Amino acid sequence: MAGRGKGARNKGANFERKLANILADKTPLEARRGLAQTRGGGAEVSDVEIKYIHIEAKNHKRCNIKAALRQAINDSSSNGKIPVAITKDDREPVLCTMLLDDWIKFFNTYINIEEQRNLEDFE
Repeated sequence: MAGRGKGARNKGANFERKLANILADKTPLEARRGLAQTRGGGAEVSDVEIKYIHIEAKNHKRCNIKAALRQAINDSSSNGKIPVAITKDDREPVLCTMLLDDWIKFFNTYINIEEQRNLEDFE
């Protein structure tokens, strides 16, 4: 981990920017880095702002995934967005963690879309 000073803030900010760029490139939604930390905004602002999802992003030597998800849950309680923790340990792949009930909502939507596509293929 880069420590608790400027290096750690830069590491976190760089990860948030990279994550926002990935989401903007690979989804049809607009995504950008939340600037609450730099502008003194409220804790409810996602680290990465994207429609429907409240993202808590962490990039450390070893991330506390449960704490990151707990923070996302607490911060999203007033905005109605689905809480998600996106974490990256040093030299490891990026992980996306969410509550099972929320994942089931996503998965059911995916299944419905795929089944609709399959039906359209036969028409």
